[in-house]
Amino acid sequence: MGYFNIIKLDATTSTNDYLKQRRLAGEGVEGDFVWTTHQTQGRGQGSKTWESEANTSLSLSVFRDFGGVDLDQPFAISSAFATAVIRALTLLELPDLNIKWPNDILSCNQKIGGILIENTFSNHQLNTSIIGLGLNVNQSTLSQFPHAGSFFSLTKKKWSIEKVVEAILQALEAKEFLSLERHQQSNLAEFNSFLWRKGKRSIFQGAEGIFEAIPTEVTAEGKLIVTLPENERKKELVLAEARMQYDQI
Repeated sequence: MGYFNIIKLDATTSTNDYLKQRRLAGEGVEGDFVWTTHQTQGRGQGSKTWESEANTSLSLSVFRDFGGVDLDQPFAISSAFATAVIRALTLLELPDLNIKWPNDILSCNQKIGGILIENTFSNHQLNTSIIGLGLNVNQSTLSQFPHAGSFFSLTKKKWSIEKVVEAILQALEAKEFLSLERHQQSNLAEFNSFLWRKGKRSIFQGAEGIFEAIPTEVTAEGKLIVTLPENERKKELVLAEARMQYDQI
């Protein structure tokens, strides 16, 4: 494994923010990979936070410098990274893996991880991406988060976080992630093959309240195509409009 510049931190507020500070200081380079077992101020999608228990969880971030490229599919980074994570967890034999649109990693219908991606653009071209991942590894108590799980809670064994990092690095060094411009379609297809509740009647929370729909696939733009069961009409959802609920039928 020689592509990534691996940085191990004893603790940090946020691995995404650490790489952002390196970039602003002119020190960030393509392939920076920072990880820690103690993230004190992790962030999730929107205004959410990512709870990270010291020495039992893994937080990591990757810096990609694309130098200004046109991606046919705006969702290409998300699909490439999420599928790489799924491949790594499959190698580690985590059971029943899925991706909950748009950025949650599930095992046995429980959230064990989340992804946060921050991009910079100029002239409609992608310059850089900071791609963050948080994983619950050895937590034994998650009662305050009813839909959360950990590697330990699901498998009843303690895990080496270093081995988890090695598996993720191995998956990220595959061509599907490092050359994602050439693998946009295959990564998206793989993402959709792991889409949580695909083809199943599901509950969503939208601006107008609770509704039911059947997830079909995620588009190249990152929108979720659903079928409305009352009239079989297809509809595209964006994250700002609706979110799939963990409590399901």
